[in-house]
Formats: sequence, C-alpha cells, structure tokens
Amino acid sequence: MYARAHNGTLWISFMARTQYIDVPDELKNQFNASIERRDRFVLGVAQSHKREPSKAAKALLRRTAQIASPQVGRGSIFKFLSPYWKALTTMQKNVWKAAGVYSGLNGWQLFVSDGAERIKNSLTLPVPPSELWQVRAGRIVIEAPATEIILKQEHPLEYWVSQKIPGKGSKQYLVLLTETFSLPMDLEIRYKSDLTAEGSPQRARYLARVWTSYQGQNIETDFAVDFDPSADWTLDTIEVSGLRGIIVGYTLFLEVVGYRGQLLFDNLRAIHGGTNWARDPRCDDVSKIYTKAFAVVPPFWVPVSLPSGASFSSSFPPALA
Repeated sequence: MYARAHNGTLWISFMARTQYIDVPDELKNQFNASIERRDRFVLGVAQSHKREPSKAAKALLRRTAQIASPQVGRGSIFKFLSPYWKALTTMQKNVWKAAGVYSGLNGWQLFVSDGAERIKNSLTLPVPPSELWQVRAGRIVIEAPATEIILKQEHPLEYWVSQKIPGKGSKQYLVLLTETFSLPMDLEIRYKSDLTAEGSPQRARYLARVWTSYQGQNIETDFAVDFDPSADWTLDTIEVSGLRGIIVGYTLFLEVVGYRGQLLFDNLRAIHGGTNWARDPRCDDVSKIYTKAFAVVPPFWVPVSLPSGASFSSSFPPALA
C-alpha cells in the first residue's frame, strides 16, 4: 500500500502480494513460455520472458556446429554428431544402447554425451563405449605429502535431495527422501587403480558401515569391496546380509589409506529393496556442494580425511591419458 496527495486529495493505492499461482494443466505450456521466475525461494519475482532471439540468431543456433572453426556464433552439436550416429550399423548402435543402461541413458543420449566430451578434449570420435564407465568418472588423486583419503556418504532414514524438474531444463527442486532399509543390500563399484604403497597400514576399499540395534546395543558392521592396487577397469561386488536386529542406518565410504597414486570409479551401487540408493551413482560431480536454498542437501561425498596433496573430482577418463 502507498499514499500520495494531489490537489488536496489523498489517494491510497493497494498492491496485491501473491503467494501462490495455480496454473491449470492446459495452460502450463503457455505460462512457461511467457513467464520466468527470477528467484523461486527468497524473492519470488515473476516477470515476462525476455524477447525471443531473432530469426537470424535462431538460424545460427540450428546450424551444424563447426568444430575448431573461427565461425561466429554457435551451432548444433546434435547436427554435428548426427551423421556419425547414422553411419553406425544396428549392431554398433545396440552396443551404445547396452552401455547406456548403466547410466540411465538411451544409446543416442550416451553417444552425444560421450561425443561432446571428446570434442571438448580434442579426441578422436566415435569410439565404442565401455560398460564399466560412461562419460564422467570419479577421480581420486593422492600425491606427496598425503598418503590417504577417506570420503563418506551418509544414509539416515530421512535426508534432502535435489531432483530435476521435468521439462524445466536445468531447474531443480527439493525432495525430503525417506530411505526404508532392508536386507540384503548389494554393493557394486567399477574402478581402475594405479596405486603405490606408501607407509602402513594399507587399505583401498568401497564399504558400507551398517548401524544396527540388537538387544539394547548399537552395533556397527563393515562390509567392504577391496580394491586391487593396480587394475584396469573392473567390476567388483559384495552382498550385505546376515545381520541381527533393527537396521538404523548406514554410511558408504571410499577409503584409500597407505597409498599414493590415482583411483577412478564409476557406476556405484548400494541396492536394497530393488532401488539403487547411492547418490550421484554416475559420478557426474562427486565434489559438488549445494548452496543457497539447496544448502540443506548434503554433499555427495564428505571428506573425513583430506590432507594436503589429496583431492577428488569428476573427470572424463580418456582425457587423462
């Protein structure tokens, strides 16, 4: 509300504060096409969309991308990769389709994601995919003076996660997740290692520390997948079972102690009740930290021990060769 005086008359105006807009399903497409929200959490400002690109600008966006070219403006990476995809045989496309299952992608989506990374890193394409890693993988590096790194991912009964809003590009929303525990639980990890022993004790593993309550006692039991210090990409698994009492929760760990070198990992699994509960299983951004309104979402991996010289991140494995 605000007031102003004019010619001795007091005028009072009221401005409405809108807390919620209920858009009918049949109008949602038109609403999303015409209105954009600047901030969904602190200052809920809704405004009209900025003007659309000109016809000339749209044409530049739709044209085939010219890689390593001084052309002005961008182009479509889809149009650039499409001829490569069409040149593949049905058998070759089925290889991409089979590999994409592990990342929840179809064959074409995996082909584009992998091709974009290869273009970014000036690598040859197309190269047949691997069923052990796809596009990005987690990477642990331990250099002097460090000799260890320990990361954890907690799984209590309830915790916040960030999920993509369907049809809204990169927008995310908060979901309070309830993880109902049950046994057996399968731990799976695909990894590649190049580690050199440095000091003692020595251990390299992916493990679940399961917290149970039995006859008034709190019990923690470890189930671990031990890594070979020097191995090409391989799949290793273990089953968690045979525990008495009530399962209170569990924590996943990645531990490399008494070593220096490098460890790559991808396609993590912590499956119970038919669902994979491992967070960021594709290792798209293992070091991600949520901020602002999403700060309630815990990081995918929290450092327990991260001395100077140790680091973890997500990388495209062929770019490291």
